[in-house]
Amino acid sequence: MPRNDKTDRTMPEKNHLTEINSDTDSRVYKIELGMNPTEKLTIVSQKTYDIVITDSNGNTIIQRNEIGEEGSRQVEFPTDNYGDYYLFITPSDDGRTQYPYSLRVIVGEPIYLYYGNEYQINLLNSSLTPTNTTSRIQYFDLSDIDSIPEGSILTGFTVGGTEVNRSSLSLYSIKRSLRPNSSLNWIDATYPLYSPSDLDVAPKSDQILVKQGWAFRHSADFYPGETATYTLTPKITLDYKIEMK
Repeated sequence: MPRNDKTDRTMPEKNHLTEINSDTDSRVYKIELGMNPTEKLTIVSQKTYDIVITDSNGNTIIQRNEIGEEGSRQVEFPTDNYGDYYLFITPSDDGRTQYPYSLRVIVGEPIYLYYGNEYQINLLNSSLTPTNTTSRIQYFDLSDIDSIPEGSILTGFTVGGTEVNRSSLSLYSIKRSLRPNSSLNWIDATYPLYSPSDLDVAPKSDQILVKQGWAFRHSADFYPGETATYTLTPKITLDYKIEMK
């Protein structure tokens, strides 16, 4: 079995998916690990399974029963040594007998869920003038928002809102930007969508947690000769994914 390195919504394929035809139809997988101190095993099925994970010497690393229910699909286990690890997967005695069952086994990055995960923030209005084309910074903190699950990862955002005197701006110069406390860099959203691209396919090291402090600013250039003040009352929608657990 190959280790899953995908961090986006693409479902892993190849030999991760199999069919279980009876309560004695077990599976054994071999996978090379040790590049990380721990790994995650995720089982996706309508049935539950008993699992044993061993190292190449046959030492049991972890043993769990009835894995596969919502809230217990994922198991994290140590991989202290580089080499082959073995996964022994057997149907649990859970009373479910409607065989065959589809079984998906994933080691590495888990499956991420996206179903309507978003959070909206309304900020105070702020203005630009021909001589001050970058707004003041507004701050907001999502660290203690209970409705956002722990570990949620940003996949995108959109900055809309109410505008006054938009016709004064050079449209393709408009930037609406967010910066998480975990980074020194601003993420720009530009005209016409005001939504950055490629956040969902960021490598693991560049993923951004939603539950932290944030900063917002916007900027734009005015058409020559304009004297009006442009005002934006921002409405920010953050989209995020969570791990299937």
